[in-house]
Amino acid sequence: MPLTNKIPDRPLLYWIILIAIVLIYLTAAIACALTQRPWWDEAIHGGPALCLMSRGYMGTPVLDPNSRWFPLPGINEYTYQMMPLYMLLQVPWYKVFGFGLIQMRFFSTFWGLVALTAWFQIAKTLSGSKQLAILTILFLALDFTFIHSSSEGRPDTMSMALGFSGLAVYLCLREKHFDWAIVLSHCAVAASFFTHPNGFMAFVGLLFLTLYFDRKRVRLKHLLLASAPYLAGGIGWGLYILKAPEFFKAQIGGNGAGRFQGLTSPLSAIRREFINRYVEFYAGLGPNLSRLHRLKVVIVITYISGLIGALALPGIRRHHGYRALLVLTIIYLVMMTFWDGAKSPLYLIHIAPLYAAVLAVFIHWCWNNQLFPRWLLATWISIFMLVQVGAVVSVVRRDTFGKTYKPMMAFVQKTVRANDSVIGSSELGFDLGFFGNLTDDLRLGYLSGKTPDYIVIDSGYEEWFRIYSVTDPANYRFIMNRLSHEYHPIYNQPPYTVYVRQTLKVDRDSQ
Repeated sequence: MPLTNKIPDRPLLYWIILIAIVLIYLTAAIACALTQRPWWDEAIHGGPALCLMSRGYMGTPVLDPNSRWFPLPGINEYTYQMMPLYMLLQVPWYKVFGFGLIQMRFFSTFWGLVALTAWFQIAKTLSGSKQLAILTILFLALDFTFIHSSSEGRPDTMSMALGFSGLAVYLCLREKHFDWAIVLSHCAVAASFFTHPNGFMAFVGLLFLTLYFDRKRVRLKHLLLASAPYLAGGIGWGLYILKAPEFFKAQIGGNGAGRFQGLTSPLSAIRREFINRYVEFYAGLGPNLSRLHRLKVVIVITYISGLIGALALPGIRRHHGYRALLVLTIIYLVMMTFWDGAKSPLYLIHIAPLYAAVLAVFIHWCWNNQLFPRWLLATWISIFMLVQVGAVVSVVRRDTFGKTYKPMMAFVQKTVRANDSVIGSSELGFDLGFFGNLTDDLRLGYLSGKTPDYIVIDSGYEEWFRIYSVTDPANYRFIMNRLSHEYHPIYNQPPYTVYVRQTLKVDRDSQ
């Protein structure tokens, strides 16, 4: 049955509003991209693309194979610990715009635009209302989680955008071009999966939409058409895996350890989902966070209220399109709880658009049916959006890139000579180079035997030192002894401390 209804068009007004929303999103995402200090994940996701582009193989430079919490044999020649598509698609982006931290972050910002486009189509098709579609992408464009992910160099935004693009393509084409809807939607969802395993949620979501709307239309040929993109992607990835299958097994096994514990410990998964993601991160109620962070609880309360309210209203539940959206949200919520054992707040990007869409449905319904005073709805949503904007402004004002990272890096570049060796986190490679004398080794040479000229410690290293104090006391004692007796601190501005080897300092001082 058709989902769209005939509604009056006001093209110029709609375009003005859409352009304004896009500009708001771009302003927020670019501001965050320019003001956040780089971190380890960005380097390990960008380094393989640089390596492939400049040297012809997809290794992860800088990273010591034995330096992390699990061994990564062959990591400098082959990158198997992550899905390949994000690294591959970065290459043409860098060839056009050049390689660098900001270019990498803008790649995520681009995929945020793709996600906004997809959600406009999803919301419009399911609701038959352009007004509701605009409200959906307004909420999404202002969502702090969405903006934060779209300003970082990680694959999450690309995977999310491709997954929801698949759902959008299916919904837009299914009535008149069912075969193409199947092929193109699964191409996008397969691309989402080969970008990040969380793309599997989009696959389940697409399967649900197909059965919900068109189960009577599905034939054997459609199963074959749907499977083709996954088969093609699997063959391509498989050929790369066959270059060094032993490295693949070790890397993917190490990185995937504990990822599926939600399936074996469901009660623990529910508790950790609620505490780790929603209480500590989304609501800003984690330890050592400021009162300003705690205002984010408004965001969680608003999304939960929107979801509960939408589920409680019979009129919304009976609406064919809205019911599909509600079930899709529940599918994602269940899979986030039990599929992903890591419980990383970074993965909230996959469900945040659904929360925004359901909230838009609830507000739109309440407004049109006057279930609550309109002034009350307007006040509530205004506060919700102000808190979202405030979270973004807080990141920009902290400016950890300009206030902490840049001064440290200026000191290091001034102090370290061309042939000096450095141990530090991988993101230093954006400025020191990924093919020079930088090594990322959390163990500070305990296993590798390296004695670098300089060591750069950041908050990430310090956190792992605390973990080693419990899990590997011998390594911890080595680290503390090395920093106390073999090295001397020459720069200390949290979260960075730069150490120089004692003997090198004596030699340089005497020159």
